[in-house]
Amino acid sequence: MSKRLPEITHLQFLILDALAGGDQAGRELRERMTAHGVRNSAPAFYQMMGRLEDARLVEGRYDQKVLAGQTVKERRYQITRTGSRALAATRSFYRDRLAAARIVRKLSHA
Repeated sequence: MSKRLPEITHLQFLILDALAGGDQAGRELRERMTAHGVRNSAPAFYQMMGRLEDARLVEGRYDQKVLAGQTVKERRYQITRTGSRALAATRSFYRDRLAAARIVRKLSHA
């Protein structure tokens, strides 16, 4: 059981968890965060994504789309191997804490 706290924040965890299912557009990730009750501005979101890219937890790229006759650039992200390891380590940390809490509860009711 790892005793070190996870190196990623809860918001970063949400992003990495979403990207574990495949690459997504920034717009889609922001919608997913909103669905989880996270409200942050577009600049704050893209600053966080920039930090995740700097940490090599995600990779971003621009895709061009044509919408209503207009060419639009869309930022898409995918999780990296380093990001996958950070996500797995964080899941493991909390899974271990949950298991320990269940054991304590069981013993306290015995």
